[in-house]
Amino acid sequence: MGSGRLHLNRLNILLVDDHQNMRRIWMSILKGFNITSVIEAECAAQALEILKDKSIDIAIIDLILPDLTGAELIGLVRRSEDSSDPLLPMIACTADTRKSVVYSLINAGVDEVLTKPVAPLAAWQRLQAVTTKRRDFIRTPDYFGPDRRRAKDPRYKGPDRRESHFI
Repeated sequence: MGSGRLHLNRLNILLVDDHQNMRRIWMSILKGFNITSVIEAECAAQALEILKDKSIDIAIIDLILPDLTGAELIGLVRRSEDSSDPLLPMIACTADTRKSVVYSLINAGVDEVLTKPVAPLAAWQRLQAVTTKRRDFIRTPDYFGPDRRRAKDPRYKGPDRRESHFI
């Protein structure tokens, strides 16, 4: 990863979605980006097993899974004591764009949210964001994940209490 030209063909992607048609769409999009190393999982349990056994660079996770929600899976990857990679870049995919749903994903620790129907350009932008423009991670008593603030608020004049919590 790093700066400059993206070398997406070197990435190992975990694709977690219980719908075969959606996985096919993702496979087509990823193949268009020259990404060929994709491991598919149909549920959160499969995804967690794969994460224990394989080296994964990015996980793409659907919101609705048969055993857990995507937010629950993301939370487990971020905060479980036996998580193999709590810093794993994760992109959530959802057709439900209600603020409460998007906030649940953000508060679980997702890096990026992508709405359905998935457009290749939007997928490319999210992959670029997690590979070249990754946000600092924050640890608080009730949150671990990317800094949820997209930009510094120039109007805020108080102390930056999170500076010591960056990972």
